[in-house]
Parts: sequence; C-alpha cells; structure tokens
Amino acid sequence: MVEELKARIRELETEVERLRNESPVRLFEHVPYVVVAVDCEGRIIGFNDAALAHFGSVVESSKGQGLHVLFDDETGPALQQLCVSTFIGAGDSVVRQRDGTVMGFSIARANADNTFVLLQDQSRREQLEAELRYARRMASVGRLAAEVAHEMNNPLAVIQGRLEMLKSLPDMPVGTRERHLGIVEEHSQRVARIIQNLQLFARPRVPRPKTVSLLEQLDAAVMVLGRRLDRVVVVLNIPRDLAVFVDPEQGAIVWENLLASVAAITPAGQDLIVEVVEEKDGAVHLRICSTMGAWSDEILTNLRSPYEGGRHRVDPMRGLALTISWGIIQDHGGWMTARNEPEERASIELFFPGKVRSTVRDLRPATQSLPSRDVLVVDDDAIMAETVSWMLSTFGHRVVVVHTAEAALEQLDVDVFHLILSDHRLPGMDGETLLGIVHERWPEMSQRTILTSGLLHRPAEGQRYLQKPFSRDQLAVMLAQIFGE
Repeated sequence: MVEELKARIRELETEVERLRNESPVRLFEHVPYVVVAVDCEGRIIGFNDAALAHFGSVVESSKGQGLHVLFDDETGPALQQLCVSTFIGAGDSVVRQRDGTVMGFSIARANADNTFVLLQDQSRREQLEAELRYARRMASVGRLAAEVAHEMNNPLAVIQGRLEMLKSLPDMPVGTRERHLGIVEEHSQRVARIIQNLQLFARPRVPRPKTVSLLEQLDAAVMVLGRRLDRVVVVLNIPRDLAVFVDPEQGAIVWENLLASVAAITPAGQDLIVEVVEEKDGAVHLRICSTMGAWSDEILTNLRSPYEGGRHRVDPMRGLALTISWGIIQDHGGWMTARNEPEERASIELFFPGKVRSTVRDLRPATQSLPSRDVLVVDDDAIMAETVSWMLSTFGHRVVVVHTAEAALEQLDVDVFHLILSDHRLPGMDGETLLGIVHERWPEMSQRTILTSGLLHRPAEGQRYLQKPFSRDQLAVMLAQIFGE
C-alpha cells in the first residue's frame, strides 16, 4: 500500500512538472504578438501562429538553429546573446530582419530551459520617431541659431562701429588707431572661435595626438586670446620641459576654450592659475582655477548638452566651449570636471593620459574575434543597463545585470566574472565604494573594473573610467586594454 502511494505521488509530481512546463508554451500560442521560444543556448525550439504568419516558412526551417538567423548580422547575434544572458524585460533597442523590417522585443523566462522572445513590428513607429527626432533637431537648431546670433551680434556690432569710426576719422593719432584696430582684431577672433566650436560640435574629428610642449601650447593660447585675458592675472605654473600627448590643433582649442571660460567668471585683477596636479608616465593632471568666481548652475547642469530641452539660455562661448573641450579630452581617453570650491573659487580639472594609455577612437580593435567573457553590469537605470548589455553582447560577452551595489556583492559571492562595469550613482552604496570593496575582497579583479558616470567625475587613482555618454567603440578600446587584446 505504501509503495502504491509513493508511486502515485511520483506520477502526480511528474504530471505537475509537465503541466508547469507546458502551460507557458500553451499560453504563448494564443498571444496575438509574434513569439519565438528559444532554449538556454538561444536556439529556436518553438513559435506561435503569429510568428509563422509573420516569418513564413523561414521560421519553420530555422527550428534548432540560433535565433540570430531570423535577423540581420548586427542585431541578430546581439538579441541572441541577450537571450542567453539573464536579461529580462522590454528592450530599448530594436532588431532588424534581413528585409529591413524593424521589430521591438521583450524577453521573458518560463524556466531555465525556455525563453520567450515577444516581437512587434516597429517599422511605422520607427518612421514616426525618426520624424519626431528630426522635428526636435530642427527646433534645437533654431534655439542654437538664436543663441549664436545673440552671442555673435555683440562682437559684430563692435567691429562695425570701430570700422565706421576709423573710416570717419582718418587723421586720428597712430596710437588711438592701433587701439581700435586691436579691438577689431580681438572681436573678429571671438567670432571665429564661436564658429570653430560650432564646426567641432557638428562634426567632431578623430584626434591625431603627438607629444607637444604644454607650456608652449598655453603660451600660444594666451597670445591668441590677447585682450580677453588682460583684465585678469594669468599665472602658468607649468614646468618648461613638461610634455603632453595631444592632438596639437585640438589641444589649442581646449586651452583657448578653458582659459577664456575661466577668465569670463574671474573678477578683474584676480588670478587665473594653471598648475600641474600630477605628472606621471606621460599622463598629465592639470587644474585651471579662478581665485575668485563661480560657475553658474546652468553651466554645470547643462555642460555636456547646453541646448537640450531649451530650458535655459546658455552662452555659446562658455557652455559650448566647455562642452567641446570635454568631448576632445574624452576622445583622448581623459576626463574633465568643473566645480565651484569653497571661498568663492571655481576650477576645472582635466586629465590627459600618456601615449601608452591613450584611448583615441582610431585605435579600436577588431572585436569580432575576441573570446566570450562574463560581465557584471551595475546600473540603476534599466534602459542604460540594457544599452550597455547590448554593446557587450555585440562583442560576444555574456552579461548579468543588477541595479544596486548591494545586489552586485551578492552576485559576486556566488558567481565569477571576468569584468565589472558599474555606474557611479546608485541607490544606497555608490559605484566607487562598490569597486573599492571589490578590489579589497577580490584583488584579482583590481584591473578589471570600469566605473562610469553621467556627471563630470574625478575617478580614484588607477580606476578605469568612462564618462557618459560613451560609444561602443570607446568601450571596445577599454576592453582591449583590460584583456590585452
């Protein structure tokens, strides 16, 4: 009797398990959206009637093959990698079929062996979103044009007025004439600098760095700015033999932009100081500070996107100049931060890596042949986490996503990862503290962590760092540096 009961219990348990596994499959057959089921390796194991109607016989013949075969060569492998990873939820990106059809997707897990990919045709939506982006871009261009026109009208008015004065007073003293001509030249250079920044803003160029004298570049920038720096006392505490690895043309733009920006907030007669914080192995860490002055909140808030949303008016010569400088420095693999300090002081700190550590975009490796690795991504922004996961999956890496530092530590207690990529600002413990703990508890990971931040942040010494927004190519270069590939 007991044996019969045990046998019956086993039968019931088997039937319950079968029903548990079958019920999601039965359910997805009746979902009105396209649904494809894949196994733990990302191979197609089933599909519903909507998928058959959408893909036709292609989906039938693809059974047992990787999910990527239904899509193009770029987005298909990325979607399959997301299915193999632990990612769950709606995707912020899209996938494309080989005929160009654009599809949004969402990933759900039935159990360890069954993953459902729900797909929806997004072609019409993408077209509408493209039209909306174009309209917004045109609105941004209009706002930008208005701001630039406002900024350029002042020097143009000065130039016109001084030329009229020179024309109407041909017999003025030579000294007076030279003074007016100097003002015309200064304001002409100001207009040229605005246009130069706009050109860089619209069409950035990959830097071609060389080893150049930092003091010579700063002296040249001071000379170019001329009268704009006459109202402040410029102090260059820079060793004459100090070199920096930078694109000479782009470096000149950075120094002119930063000196002019700091001078603009420095009261007359106060010091504008450029000094070396640290110089080591070709890397240079600098500070440009005003002994009195402050950045406005709108400058700091909108530093990297001064015209986004149109909520504030930002002076193109200051907001855009800082934005351009920040972009150039990041393209060289460095970082920049601007902040207000105690006692009414304001500063900009910037870091240029040396030749070996430079991460300019034209040094990016061919990532298609890199071996697959396990990566832990920590970011409380689900959309950002998904975006980074997609970048990593296109390189063939497997990704686990968590949204807090505490969850990351729990994950590290049970799993082994080749790399950790963490945002700085997290709920609870911040990312920098998290990576500090990782370095202490798992010292073998000390060179395999990446900190990211959407704010201008100065990372800890030796910490690999990516300033948001960063591109897939910039991430690829850093991965190559970490893994030596």
